[in-house]
Amino acid sequence: MKGLKKVAIEMVLPVAFAWFMMTVLVDIVTIPTVFRNAGSIEAAGKIGMKVFGTFNRFEIVFGLLVLIGAFEHFKATRKKKWLYFAIPLSILTFVYTFYMTPMITNTTFEIHQTAVGTPLYAELQSKHAMIHNMYRNFDATKLVVLLVFSGMVLFDQVKNKKESV
Repeated sequence: MKGLKKVAIEMVLPVAFAWFMMTVLVDIVTIPTVFRNAGSIEAAGKIGMKVFGTFNRFEIVFGLLVLIGAFEHFKATRKKKWLYFAIPLSILTFVYTFYMTPMITNTTFEIHQTAVGTPLYAELQSKHAMIHNMYRNFDATKLVVLLVFSGMVLFDQVKNKKESV
């Protein structure tokens, strides 16, 4: 069991880095490519929602693995600093998966069912833009937090390796 706890701690850095890189790939490469090459904005939106819905499930796994590793690190060292990053990142995965992505998806569906030019259409467009901007801001924040967290974990692991030699 002690070996499994050590593995959980050692996996925090590669999981956080993979999470960072997958987010960059989805946000900066995949989604812009879809919107550039899809036949219509509606088709691109459907693909984008499917990509983010699927990626959200990966993020839950990443968040839980990072949280487990941070918790094991806390139990081993009694230092909470990893938890200060892991807990908000994990919570964010659930907010994305169970609130934001469904809100964007449902609002988009409603937009496509509403006549252009009606007051409801404008209201739905505004709601969609607000949620989408919030999602983008959270994602940018998540990338910064993952980068700082990964650097901190790397620093701690290098420091611990030097001390044990």
